[in-house]
Amino acid sequence: MNSKRNKGTSNGFEPAVGKLVLLGTPIGNLSDLSERAIQVLASADVIAAEDTRRLRVLLSHCRIASKNIISIDSNKEVQMSSKVLDLISSGKTVVYTTDAGMPGISDPGGELIKAVVKAGLPVDAVPGPSAAILAASMSGLCEHGFSFVGFLPVKPGPRKKSLENLSSSGFAVIVFESPKRMGQTLSDVSEVYGGDHPVFVGRELTKMHQEIFFGNVAGAVERFGGDPQRGEFVMVLGANEVDESVSLGARTLELVMEALSGTGAGTRALAEELSEITGVGKNRIYDMLIQAQGKAVETSVRL
Repeated sequence: MNSKRNKGTSNGFEPAVGKLVLLGTPIGNLSDLSERAIQVLASADVIAAEDTRRLRVLLSHCRIASKNIISIDSNKEVQMSSKVLDLISSGKTVVYTTDAGMPGISDPGGELIKAVVKAGLPVDAVPGPSAAILAASMSGLCEHGFSFVGFLPVKPGPRKKSLENLSSSGFAVIVFESPKRMGQTLSDVSEVYGGDHPVFVGRELTKMHQEIFFGNVAGAVERFGGDPQRGEFVMVLGANEVDESVSLGARTLELVMEALSGTGAGTRALAEELSEITGVGKNRIYDMLIQAQGKAVETSVRL
């Protein structure tokens, strides 16, 4: 039996395996890059970047040179996933960075992560700056939680519909917006939430020309609603108070419809959830649903 270790393997029998490391990069101020992040960049076998030019600026700031760099933007994620898998399988550590912030948060990275996980290969992350978390902290509006939706739909109709749905969630809402659409979005926000609704707006956060606004929607419209703005925006809309009885009533109706249509969870599971909402015994509700389902089937047959 040959006991000689294979070159490039970890134990002589199994091939060495690397990993994918997601690395958060500064959203503006390069000094926000952590010491750990710099160490990971310096030790990476390969650095994959959404924009290699932005990455080279960052590496120069960190005085890191002679790295193996590949380009993976949103258009290349799927086709480049196989290359990344090959690199990781051969023992390489591949660090993935986007232009700013954390990969996968309104940035590329999701498809790459899923491909690596599906292949059973390791994924790690080095936390870094995030405009969404920074805005949540600074706004003072997210103490009871928030919904982060990234960029709203570009078209006016879907954008307004999204805002209407978000306004009834009971949570503060964090959105990103481009400078060319900020005025249009604020107009929709004013229509859906009202001019007196509390809002936080951050423009170019952590950058030289950072601008921060605390106030209401009407004030935000006055300040940022004019023609072409500059820079990237993040906005936090305070939570609307939601009538819990209306919310529970809607959920009850939804569960009943699921039971009658045969969609969703099984009848017993639906009965348990309805019991929690209504306070009626789950066995009694289960019997009522079974009876209603039978009548629905009978009616369907007659038709």
